[in-house]
Amino acid sequence: MTDLIKLPHTGLHVPHDRYTLSNLQQMTTSCGIAYNATVHDGERCIGIIENEGNGEGTYFSPVTYADRFDVHAFAATCWMEGGPLSEEDVLDHLITEHETAQQVVKYALRDDASLLRGFDEDGSPAITIAIGTPLVWLDRADSPFLPQIARDLKASDPDVAAWEFWTGDQWEPLSLPTVTV
Repeated sequence: MTDLIKLPHTGLHVPHDRYTLSNLQQMTTSCGIAYNATVHDGERCIGIIENEGNGEGTYFSPVTYADRFDVHAFAATCWMEGGPLSEEDVLDHLITEHETAQQVVKYALRDDASLLRGFDEDGSPAITIAIGTPLVWLDRADSPFLPQIARDLKASDPDVAAWEFWTGDQWEPLSLPTVTV
């Protein structure tokens, strides 16, 4: 097996990082979220990742048969948490990776804000938010600001089981004290 690259926002391990997404469009439907994004291999458009938001799966619409074959081979090589994924799961993770990267660019580059993401009890991403708290306040477990941050997060998102913060190049667990709201 070739050396795989671990993507920073999803933890998806991919054989290369040449595929990039652009033009992500989303719309809420009665059954979920419909979305599509253009997939590029370098400068060349190779297809579109789509989900119609009707409860069915995510799929890839290629420009050519060769593009279909290449994306299928790419997805077959990807893995996460020690195991392989379906092509549909890989496509969904590529969308999540792109969407999170856009949020990082939008919010995490500010000196007076930090980007957090919360996970539900099953470990699935539940929410990504920007807070008006400098990174230095989150980076130390003994920070005097953490109890108030913990209360605010618990009040706004009580179902989140665990939080992480973006350090500028990776996600780190946010060690919050136990609080009651």
